[in-house]
Amino acid sequence: MPPPSAPPFCIIHRKENAHEDPIYCCAWAKTAATESEASKEFIVTGGLDCLVKVWRLLSDKLELLHVLEGHTMSIVSVAVSPDGHTLASTSLDATMMIWELESGMLVHTMQTDAVDVWNVTFSPDGKYVATGSHTGNIVIYGIEKGKKECVLDTRGKFTCCVDWSADGEYMASGSVDGVVCILDVAQGKVIHSVEAHKSSVRSVCFSPSCKMLLTAGNDGTLKVYSVTSGSLQATVTGHASWVLQGVYSGDGKRIASAGADGTVRVFTFDGQSLHNFHEHSEAVSWRNVAICTTDNEN
Repeated sequence: MPPPSAPPFCIIHRKENAHEDPIYCCAWAKTAATESEASKEFIVTGGLDCLVKVWRLLSDKLELLHVLEGHTMSIVSVAVSPDGHTLASTSLDATMMIWELESGMLVHTMQTDAVDVWNVTFSPDGKYVATGSHTGNIVIYGIEKGKKECVLDTRGKFTCCVDWSADGEYMASGSVDGVVCILDVAQGKVIHSVEAHKSSVRSVCFSPSCKMLLTAGNDGTLKVYSVTSGSLQATVTGHASWVLQGVYSGDGKRIASAGADGTVRVFTFDGQSLHNFHEHSEAVSWRNVAICTTDNEN
């Protein structure tokens, strides 16, 4: 049983047939309130149908705002800037596209080498995006000009996932051989390299405090590492198959994970199980901040 202090968990909305093909990635976005306008919440989804869709989340309901076309192959990653105004999407067509989220206007299209744009994440100030690549490098692009700014060498293999800490000081990457790297952004170099998982790392996520790094892998585990020392702090188990995504709650007290076993699980920060969702019939998507499913529902 969950501890008495655990909050209730429930499904607040279910969207049938959100895409014609499986959904591969999604992200949750929120704009800041202004004097003249209340904050807004959005869900962005990307699918094997080559489409990016922007949904307005209003009164716990999803309303389709935009269908963004331009990619010619499956969408592998979507990310939204911290202020909620800019959207980045990457595809197996080796392009990254930058969009204005609310208007749906395409701002930049960046063409790279084949399969060289993978998981994407924004810098805390929203001025840059970083992607992993098949070379193992992390590539950083400027949003304003849509140009490559620099390349960080992880000295590793295919980089499956990346994350940028909220304070801007660190980046993390996970590769196909199970290695996780923590990099100092200012120095542009790896400060910790750990053999975190027995096989591919599917996601890396900094805690809101930037002191911990959560990783998820094909070995069915989540791991928690100290950012400063690189030492293992906790191992979280519970999934019956690959763990495809792991994220922190906004207060850093809880962890949510998505698995190939079709479940979404919620844990305390130290690994105590709080709740399991079993509503999905197939593997749950492994890209980005929000969690969606590959059975065409979100």
